[in-house]
Amino acid sequence: MGKVSVTTYDPKKVNVIVGGRVITGFASDGVVTLAKSEDSVTPSVGAKGDVTYSENANESGTVSLTLMSTSSSLSYLRDLEAKRRAVNVSITDANDDTAFTMNEDNCRITKMPDVARQKEQATVTVTIFVPSMTIR
Repeated sequence: MGKVSVTTYDPKKVNVIVGGRVITGFASDGVVTLAKSEDSVTPSVGAKGDVTYSENANESGTVSLTLMSTSSSLSYLRDLEAKRRAVNVSITDANDDTAFTMNEDNCRITKMPDVARQKEQATVTVTIFVPSMTIR
């Protein structure tokens, strides 16, 4: 019988820093999502099956923070958006099997995070545009 591979993921090992401030108050259904704006390459197949790859120079992406509506970081992030400030965004995952780092400058919050009041605390998503996203 073969060995079973077992890994552990700890969300406490994922840290997000925006403009020098550690972000806290993440929702139970997520911490952060990093997404590139476009594919890195576009394949084109000719009539006889020849393939050409067109490299895409667009390295931009978005960082989506999933916060509780009670997060103390929301007022800070709303203030950054209102002042239209460019900031550094740093994300590190120190988990053994999924470790990565992203550290980029000139990032901007794209719109004011939603304000929702309900029977229970809600989830708020803050989207940050990253001009050149490199995940190491």
